[in-house]
This record gives sequence, C-alpha cells and structure tokens, in this order.
Amino acid sequence: MHLLIPHAGALDDAARHAFSGLALPNLAAQLARLSPAETWGGDEYSPQPPHHVALAALRGQAAPSAAAWAVDADARLTWALMTPVHLSVGTDGVDVLPPDALALSESDAARFAAVLKELWPEAEGWQWRLLSPTRWAIGHASALDGLQAASIERAAGRPIEPWLPDSRILRRWQNEAQMLLHGHALNLEREARGAHAVNSVWIGDIGRAGPAALDVTVDDRLTAPLLAGDLAAWAEAWQRLDAGPLAQPLTSLTLCGERHARRFTQQPLSFFDKLKRRWQAPDLAAVMESL
Repeated sequence: MHLLIPHAGALDDAARHAFSGLALPNLAAQLARLSPAETWGGDEYSPQPPHHVALAALRGQAAPSAAAWAVDADARLTWALMTPVHLSVGTDGVDVLPPDALALSESDAARFAAVLKELWPEAEGWQWRLLSPTRWAIGHASALDGLQAASIERAAGRPIEPWLPDSRILRRWQNEAQMLLHGHALNLEREARGAHAVNSVWIGDIGRAGPAALDVTVDDRLTAPLLAGDLAAWAEAWQRLDAGPLAQPLTSLTLCGERHARRFTQQPLSFFDKLKRRWQAPDLAAVMESL
C-alpha cells in the first residue's frame, strides 16, 4: 500500500506544539521500518501544495492536475476545482475563509451551483461535478487550457492578495461570480440565519488527467481541520490515522507539509543499519519540522 498524507505538518508553532503532544506509535513504527527516499516541494509560497506535486510525481505525471484526479476525468477535457467561498473584508485586507466555515449543505451547494451555471453554462460545453458541498469541478475542452492558479488549500484562511491569479480570464470570472452573488436571494437567506454569505468562488488546481503509473491512497482527513485552524480536531484526526491506515502494512509512506513532501519506502539495509534502527527510535518532531 502506498499511503500519502496531506497536511501532516504545518509551519504554525501551535500546530507543532499540538503534534509534539501526540502518541503515535504506528507512525513511529512505520518510520523506523521505512527509509527516506524522494523529497518534493520548495516553499510555502508555491501555488501548489507539496502533496499535489508529490502525487503527480508518484503517478508519473509532469504536473499536478488535482481537479482531473478528483473527477477521475476524461483526458479530453481540462478541469478546475471551483470552491464556493466567503471573502471577509477587514482592516488589513481581504481574507479567504476556510470553505468549511460556510457550513454548506448539499442542497445549498446545488442551489448556488445552479446560479453560477449562468457564467459557465453547459450549453457552451461546460461540465459540472459537485464532489462535495464545498468542492466542485468544472471542465471544458478548451476554455481552461493554459490557465494557472493557486490551490484553494494555499489561500484558505489567509489574505487573498498573494494568491490571486495572474490570468485576466480567471480574475474576470471571479469578479463576475462576485457580482452575480452580491445581494442574491440565497445569500439574503443565509445572512438572515446568521450564516456567512457565499460571495465569491475560488478557481484553481487546473489540469488534464493523465495515466497513473502508481496507485496511491490519499488520506486527507487532516486537511479540513488544519485549514480551519481547529488543532484539537487535527490532533484527533492524527490519532485516528495512527490507529487506522498507519497500523496497516505499507510499502511507501509520503508525509506532506506546507513546504515539502517526503517519501519513505522499503529499502535493503545493511546489518549495522538494522541494528541502529532497532535501538534508535525515529524523531517524529524532526520529521515534521522537515515538512
């Protein structure tokens, strides 16, 4: 089994502190048995998070195409992930609230998607997939080709300015979506019950599907709580991971943070390396620091 875990580590000191207090015996056992292999990524400012880069490399693809992966898509279309969001205007600028802060139901998501289809109509060749209430995909044979944008996982919970796309087309689409949603009856209903308005969308993770050279299991249960800043839920998700997938036999484990993704695999060891591993426990905190 090849297991990849996004958002295993974070640069935030509070997240590091939360991780240091966890007992994760199965993670420790896996790292004691497996050997470091490839490292992918660069820094926390790259538009694609390291787990997207790692997954592309493991699948033998030249570039991440998270939207196409999400829909198991036909390679004849280019796909983008579209995320309904709330842009919060403050004294220091505009922040992108984490998608889960909207608490969208499936029916709410379907109603908002129906409104936004006016901008990306199926009659003009657009295809829509509602993967979850806050994770949609749009596909087209040509309109998305060559467009690049940061992943919502980079922008969520942060100021929007560093992550805005350079593409005039993507900026125009976002502006049109904001105008369409402003003052819409669906948002008036939400505001009346104290919920955040869906006042914009985020379009990113653009690409086409390609052949998968390796079957990789992605367990993303750490993603939502970390993006939401809920470190208690993130720690609980780590413990469930340790008791579940990390307790299974693995041939490869890839841990991903904000800067790097590191892969650990089965490799032949010398007699002395085996002895060293038997008596020296892995430093989990150091591994997380390296992500």
